[in-house]
Amino acid sequence: MNSEFPPEHREAGRFLETIKPFDSLSQKQLLFCASNLLTTYHRAFIDEQQTAAVLDYKNPSLFVVRAGVFDIRTDNDELVERVSEGGFFGFISLLTGKNTKHKLHVVEDGLLYRLDKKAFKTIRNQSSEFDHFFNQAFAQRLRVGLRKRPENTALATVVQEVMAKGLIAVNPDTTIRESAQRMCDHNIASLAIIDDQKQLVGLFTDSDCRKRVVAESIDISQPIEQVMTSSPITVDQHAMVHEATLIMIRHKIKHLPVTNMGKPVGMLTLSDLIRLQASDPVLIINDIHRSKSIDELAKLFEKIPELLLQLIKQDVRADDLGRILTSVTGALTRHLIHLAQLKLGKEPCPFVWLAFGSQGRQDQSAKSDQDNGLLIANNHNSDNDGYFYELAQFVNRGLDACGYVYCPGDIMAKNPQWRISLDAWKSTFHKWISEPSEKALMHTSIFFDMRPIHTSQGAEDLFEDLQKHVLKLAKDNGIFLALLTNNALGLTPPLGFIKQLVVETSGEQENTFDIKKRGIMPITDIARIHALSAGMSTVNTRERIKALIESGLISDVDGKNLLDAQEFISHQRLLHQGLQLSRSQSPDNHINPSSLSQLTARQLTDAFKVVRDLQRGLKLSFQRGLL
Repeated sequence: MNSEFPPEHREAGRFLETIKPFDSLSQKQLLFCASNLLTTYHRAFIDEQQTAAVLDYKNPSLFVVRAGVFDIRTDNDELVERVSEGGFFGFISLLTGKNTKHKLHVVEDGLLYRLDKKAFKTIRNQSSEFDHFFNQAFAQRLRVGLRKRPENTALATVVQEVMAKGLIAVNPDTTIRESAQRMCDHNIASLAIIDDQKQLVGLFTDSDCRKRVVAESIDISQPIEQVMTSSPITVDQHAMVHEATLIMIRHKIKHLPVTNMGKPVGMLTLSDLIRLQASDPVLIINDIHRSKSIDELAKLFEKIPELLLQLIKQDVRADDLGRILTSVTGALTRHLIHLAQLKLGKEPCPFVWLAFGSQGRQDQSAKSDQDNGLLIANNHNSDNDGYFYELAQFVNRGLDACGYVYCPGDIMAKNPQWRISLDAWKSTFHKWISEPSEKALMHTSIFFDMRPIHTSQGAEDLFEDLQKHVLKLAKDNGIFLALLTNNALGLTPPLGFIKQLVVETSGEQENTFDIKKRGIMPITDIARIHALSAGMSTVNTRERIKALIESGLISDVDGKNLLDAQEFISHQRLLHQGLQLSRSQSPDNHINPSSLSQLTARQLTDAFKVVRDLQRGLKLSFQRGLL
C-alpha cells in the first residue's frame, strides 16, 4: 500500500501497514489507528512501578512493539512470550476484560505504540479480518495456557489440529451414484454438499445411503440434494475438541463438518476422536500394563509419533513434553521387566534398573535410543548372572522393538560391563573421576545423569548409596570438574562474529546446524557441571538450574535467562521435529535457518548468546583447576 499520511502520523502509519493484522486494513482504518496511538519509550530493566503503569488492567490496551525487546512474564516470573519489533501484547485483557496477572520486563530499550480499548473495539467492528486475527491469537494463547495439563491433552487440543484436511465435496446437482462413487474413491464415510457460493448446504453419509437410498429404493440418478441432510450441524475449526465431542454426543452424529468464518474447511469424525484419544499418554500407559507380549507392545508403540505430534501441536512446554515421553518409556521398561520375570521367576538378589542420559534427565524427544544398566546387590556373582543376562536381553530387545533402538555405544544392561554390583559401579565411577580419560569424560554426559526406573524388593537403598558415593567423589575433585568443563566447551552455540547463525558448509547436513549438539547439550553440560560441583542429586536440567538459582551458585538473572533459553531452543527443536512427523519424515535435529522467520531467528540467536555467555562463566569458574 502506498499510503500518504499526515506528517504527524506518517511514521506510525507506514509502520503499521507493514505488520499483521494492520496490513489488512483500509487506508482510512490505518489512519484512524495511527491517529489514536500513544507512543511511549522504555528503558531496559524497567522498575516495577513503571511496569505496573504499562500493564494497567483497569484501562487495557493493545501494545505494538515499534522497537526493542520485551518479555511478558507470569507472577512467578515464568516467561510467557518474548516480543520484539512488529509483535504485540495486551490483547488478552481487551478480549476477556480480565486481569491476566502478567508482568512486563524490558530486555532492550524500546518504543511501544499503545492503542486504547475504544479504538481497538472500533477497528474490530469495522474489519472482520482484524477481528479474526486476534480471535485466532487468543485461541493460540488458550492452548498455551492448557499446556501444563498433560492429563487432558486429548481434549485440550483444537478441532483444526484433528480434523481430516482437504474437504471432499460435491455440489447439490451431483447424482447419488456419482456422490457414492466419490466416497468410495476417497475411502470416506461422509461427503460435504457445497453450492456455487462455497456455502455448506448439506451432508451425505454412509448412514444416509443405507436409510434414504437403499432402504427407500431411490433412483440413484437423482441429485444428491434429494437425500442429503440439509443444513447440517457444524463446528468452528478453533473450537476445542471437547466442545466438538459434546456436540456429536448431544446430536448422536458421527460426522461433523468444520468451518472457518462460516466456510467449510474440513470434516471431524468419530474415528478422528478415537484416534486422538488412543494417542493420549494416560491411555497408552494403561494399554502398556494390559499388554502380554513384546509384539503387542510394539504395535501399541506405533502410536508414539502421533502422541508426540499431538503434544507439539498443543504447544506443550518442551520440559513437560520430555517428562510425558519419559513416563511412557518408564512404564514400558517396568512392564517389560514384569513380563521377563513371568518367564524367569523372581530375581536371585536385589537389583535396580538404571536409566542414563535423556531418560535419566526426563527429557526424551522424538529420537531417543537406549542408555541403561543394572545395579545389583553386592551378593551378585557369576552363578546368578545368567538370570540377569536373560532379563536384560528381554528388556533391551523389547525396548528396541518399541522404537528405542539399541545404543550405538552398547551402553545397555545386556552388556556385562553395565550389569554389575554396587561395589563394581562405585569402582567404575571412582576410576572415571580420579583418572579422567577422554572416554571417561565422554561417559559423564550419559552416566552422571542416572535415575532408577525399577527397584526390586530389598534394593531400596542401592541407588541412593551409589549416588551419594558418586556425588562426593565429583564434588571434591577440582581437576575432574576442570577437565569436564574443558570437554563441554568443545560444543559451542552456532554463532558467528555478528551473531548470525553458523551452518555446516558441506556434507549431508549442509546449510543446517544441529540444535541438539550446539544448543541443548551445552545447556545440559552447564547445569550438570555446576550441579556436580555442589553435590546436587537432581538430574533434570531444568530442576538443576532452579536448584542452582535457589542456592545462589548462579545469579538469579543468569539462571532465569538460561531457563528461558533452554525452553526456547528446545521448543524450536520440537517444532522442527513436529513438522517432520506431520510430513511422515524421520525426525532429526538439523535446522536450516532459512526455514525460520526473521523474528524466530533473532530470538534463537539471543538464546544462543545466553548459552555462550554462561559457557564463558563456566570456564572462569572451573578451569582454574587445570592451573
